[in-house]
Amino acid sequence: MKIPLLGRVLPALGLSLLGCAEGPRTLTVEVVPGHEATAFQEDPPVARIEVTATAAEGDVTVSAAAAPGGELDFGEIPAERAYTFDVRGLDAGGATVVRGRSAAGIYLAAVTGDVLPLFAQRAGRWARPPGELAASRVGAPGAALAERYLILTGGAAAGGAAAGDVDPARLDAYDLAAWGGSASSGALPRAARSLVVRGDLLLTLDDEGASWTDVAAGQSAEASLPEGLGSFAEVAGGRTVEASDGRSFVVGATRAGVAAGVAGAPSDKVLVVGADGALSVAKLRHARAGAAAVWVEGLGLVVAGGSADGEGLELLGDGATEFSPRPFPPDASEGAGAAVTGPGEITLVGGVQGGAAAPTRRLAPGCAATCAAVEVEGAALTAAIGSVAAFALPGGRILAVGSEAGEDGLTRSFLVDVAAAQVEELPLREPRRGAAVVPAPNGTLALLGGVHADGTPALTIETFFPE
Repeated sequence: MKIPLLGRVLPALGLSLLGCAEGPRTLTVEVVPGHEATAFQEDPPVARIEVTATAAEGDVTVSAAAAPGGELDFGEIPAERAYTFDVRGLDAGGATVVRGRSAAGIYLAAVTGDVLPLFAQRAGRWARPPGELAASRVGAPGAALAERYLILTGGAAAGGAAAGDVDPARLDAYDLAAWGGSASSGALPRAARSLVVRGDLLLTLDDEGASWTDVAAGQSAEASLPEGLGSFAEVAGGRTVEASDGRSFVVGATRAGVAAGVAGAPSDKVLVVGADGALSVAKLRHARAGAAAVWVEGLGLVVAGGSADGEGLELLGDGATEFSPRPFPPDASEGAGAAVTGPGEITLVGGVQGGAAAPTRRLAPGCAATCAAVEVEGAALTAAIGSVAAFALPGGRILAVGSEAGEDGLTRSFLVDVAAAQVEELPLREPRRGAAVVPAPNGTLALLGGVHADGTPALTIETFFPE
């Protein structure tokens, strides 16, 4: 089965499904460019498309390829299975110029209708998948939920008087399988300043408390204040850092400080959320504001910067309840992001130091004596950017997304090549401020929310394919 694609260069994909209750049927997987309608015709144009479907168990993998306008035929595949779809668009020389990946575990037998849309985008730049959020937020925490959804809640509603009707405790979601937005009919127990996700469970924190919500069941319960925490206000608003062992850390010290144009609120507390949901507390030796935080495999949770008095870096090792300062010189920079760029090595990108852009610098968190950060000349961001979220990419590169210093700074993104000491700004498709950036379940980085310069809400999602 093939359908016309209204000028798109990519073909429809015919899958004959086995095991359906009514007998075999054909499902068309339609590859779409989202809001960038001419993405596949840009120079160099797509000359060949390859699509692979892989079953969740890994025992079924089928691929098909064709020139633009051709038809891809997977043959017959079991419908009672869940699949992940990968798309590659190649130019005439065989280089990959378009990438796409579905959410994991698409259950073909449950697909409504005869068409399954699959978004693919130009590689190496931001792109907007189809659809949009029901409403936007400014300065809201974001997260990925249930391996399928991108969510926003809390923050401030964006978009004038009409947006004022949006409950800040409402949950706005974007579906990476259906490529569209929706809003919860009810509200969460509180307007979140920080979020932690456990499958379908969502932990929301504000200054007054914390609540667990089972989003699928629509049930909520208050979380008890753990020993060592005076109130949840000591960590609410902090960035959530995920560990490879299933723990999550809400780091109060990452909250914006004076350099961001707001009153600083230094914190020495970290809320530890166990893999089983149990809450505990770890304590920094020095209170910090605007610090960077990252999980380093084999070492633990690293918190760096944000203090003119304490050591430049502290480490929470495996099983520890208090951080161990490492003998780095004090680092008063605020708002940098941290990413792992090598074995036992992190790189701090962005941030504000003395009112100007902080340098990009490399550190070895495991250092025990005579420790110092090494500046990477030529790799500093081209503006003073705070509240930076840094993501390690293949080849020793970093994608850094943050806000121009000041209360109303635009959201900006940069590609930092640490090895080559180079920086390239990656413009957003829709300039905005107050957006959140989230690692998406399909392997992309997603930017959502915010408001345009004219005050209208930024409803589209923007994604970056890191490979």
